[in-house]
Formats: sequence, C-alpha cells, structure tokens
Amino acid sequence: MYRRPAMTQRVRSISLPIVLLGVLSLLSLGARVAWLNDPCQSPCGTSTDHVLVFDESYYVNAARIIARIAPPPNATYATAPLGDDPNAEHPQLVKLLMAGSIELLGDGPLAWRLTSLVFGSLAILGMFALVRAAGGGPWVALGAATLMAADTLLLIHSRIGTLDVPVAAMMIWAAVLYLRGRPLAAGVAIGVGTCMKLVAPYVLLVLALYEAGRAIRARRERTRERWWRPVRRLASCGALAAGVFVGLLAVLDRIAPPYDPLTSRRVTGGVFGHIAHMLTYAAHQTSPHGPTGIASDPWTWIVDYKPITYLNVNPSKPVPGLIDVRPAVHFTGVMSPPLMALALPSLALAAWTIASQLRGRPGVAEEGELPLVGLAWFIGTWLPFALLALLFDRTSYLYYMVVVMPGIYITVMYLLYRARRHRKLIALYALTVLIAAIALYPLVPLPWP
Repeated sequence: MYRRPAMTQRVRSISLPIVLLGVLSLLSLGARVAWLNDPCQSPCGTSTDHVLVFDESYYVNAARIIARIAPPPNATYATAPLGDDPNAEHPQLVKLLMAGSIELLGDGPLAWRLTSLVFGSLAILGMFALVRAAGGGPWVALGAATLMAADTLLLIHSRIGTLDVPVAAMMIWAAVLYLRGRPLAAGVAIGVGTCMKLVAPYVLLVLALYEAGRAIRARRERTRERWWRPVRRLASCGALAAGVFVGLLAVLDRIAPPYDPLTSRRVTGGVFGHIAHMLTYAAHQTSPHGPTGIASDPWTWIVDYKPITYLNVNPSKPVPGLIDVRPAVHFTGVMSPPLMALALPSLALAAWTIASQLRGRPGVAEEGELPLVGLAWFIGTWLPFALLALLFDRTSYLYYMVVVMPGIYITVMYLLYRARRHRKLIALYALTVLIAAIALYPLVPLPWP
C-alpha cells in the first residue's frame, strides 16, 4: 500500500491554511471596501458631499492641506496654510500617504481610506506571521488572523482614514521580525511606525517582556544564553528605531512642515522641536476629574464598557449636519463581544501556562511561546495607557485598544486550541463571532429608535 511521504503530508497541512488565509484576506478586504463611499449627501456629486467618519475630520483635512487642497469652509483646519501639516500633534507619515492617494486618485473616499485598507490587510497577514513566529501551528495562526478580521474595532478602523491600523500593522510586523531573529529590521519597522503614531515604541516593552520570560524559563531549565545577548538584541533594536524615527521625521518635516493651528504658526526648533510639541500636546490631554464624553479609563476597556458612536445616520430622524444623507449607518467603536467575553479567561490561562512552565510542569508547553507572546503583547501595549491614566490623568479612549487587541487575539486562540477536543463548543463560538461581525457591521440596517 502506497503512503505519501511525511514531507508531502506536512507541506499539504501547511499549504491549506495558507490558501485559506488568502481567502480570508480577500473576504476581509471585500467587507472593508464594500460601500466605501457611503454615507453621502443626496445628491452625491462632489467630494465634500461624502461624510467623514469620526477622526477623519482631522486626518483627511490634514491630508488635503498637505496635498494643497483647501478643505470646505468651517471644516477642521480650513484656515491652515496649504502644504503644511496642521495636525502637528501626530507625525506626518500616514497623512502624507493619504495626501499621496488624494493626488493620485482624487479627493474622495477611496483616497482617504486606501492607506487603512492596505494596512488592515497587512495587519491580518502579520497576525498569521506573528503566531507562526511564536511557534504556533498554521491552523492556530489562521484562527488568530480570523479573529482579527472579524473584530468590529479592527474592521471599522481599517476602512476609515485614521492612524491606528497602520501603526498596529507596523508593530505586528516589527514583532514578527524580532521573533524571527532580525532585531535590526524590527527596529526599522518600529521607527517607521513611530512616524505614524507615537504608540509604536510600546512594542519594545512587549519584546522586553518576551525576552524576560524566555530568560527566566531558560534559567529554570539551565539552558540560559549569556545575559548580554538579549540585552544587545533589544538595545540594537531600540537604538535603530530611535534613529530611524528621528531621521524619517526630519525628512517628513521638510515635506510637510508641522503647523500649530492654536498659535497660527509653524512649529519651530527642527525635528526635536516637533517631537517636544507632540509630547507636550499629549501631556496636556488630561481628565483630572475622570473621563467625560467619549473618553474612558483603560481598565474598563477589557469589558467593552464604553463603546463610542463614530457616526450615526438615521435618515428618518436627521440631525443638523446630516440632513439628506444616505444610507442609514451606525459606526460603533466596539470590540467583538464574543471575543471580549473570553479575553480575561484567555489572559488568565496564558499567565497560568507561563507560571506552570516556569515551575517545570509537563504538558503545558503546547504551541510554542504563544501564551508568552500573547500575554507580553497585552501587558506591553495596555500597561502604558493604564499608567499614564493612573499617574497623570491622561485622557484615553476605547479605540486605543486597536494596538492592544493582537495580544487578545493570540491568547483567545490559545484558549480555543487548549479546548480543541470540544469541537461543538468551538464551532458554536465561531458562529457567534461571525454573527457579531455581521450584526455590528456599520452598514447593516438596524431598527432605529
């Protein structure tokens, strides 16, 4: 009886998840591209008839200014000088990419949102690559990528023109490169990501926690490497990230000089003056009497305590500014409820697994370093937000979870992997994730109050 060689079977077991990852990527892209031009004022004839969603009012108008296109009168940054970046509290890279799309494709929704669409797809592919780099199998990696693609928060931010998905994608790929033994390439990715949004260096804390966990475990197993090697990897990664950030930001400052609309002047002091401006601006975003409006405390994010309504269009009951706008839409910034229902249990399982490994207990080393990477990602990206809010009353918002969620995708998938014998329950859970993704899709018709 003929038997296929083991290598052939192994290739087939890996190739099928890769094929399904391609299908997933296309389906996710289709879901994000669908109705990309909506909502729009009726009749929908010009670019200004299209409605900006949430913080697009800042970033799209800043990109227009960079592209030397004047925003509509009374719009955000309408009086800023053309060619400058009036959104100087953030680095220019994403806005410059949006401006390039506007110049190439015209001032419209596709140009505004193309950068997020592309990086949303890169983030999903990066999620697969990160799980594989952490030692997870191809099916577990496909599951984590699927959870990301089905997460409402990721879906919405990867179809609107904001900064969060591009920086999250760069952070994920930086971690992939580092885990694959390329700390210098990871440093370059972090530096580029920091020129998108200043949260990118949080991944350095993720990597430090990862290295610490590996070092402690290796010491218990008496196979530890020399202490200076992980330190050298982290130091070289961080140093190159800082150098790339400063160098690239200096170039961006020359292309689109930072402009402060509060003082009606360009930000002075060169690249370090711009960095100081961004840090000072962030330091002044505080809520000393507790979060108000759409703001929320980081410790409430894990239970989806305070979703944010990004845009609500009800044609039967129009509000000022949204009259004659079609179709009905409801953009809600919220994480997938089934996903978050398992967030705390999965993080607890990851912590227990790591503790058991450190104690040398057998049978808990499944799926490589997946629990360590997942828990390190969550702590490394969530803890800075929590400390800033706790120690300095820093204002924070639920959508900051975009860069934290990869840790939850990984740990939830690890929990499902450990429960793989209960196939019916896992299938039922997968169905709830799919139903939530459809129900919370911003252009699904809903009953209006």
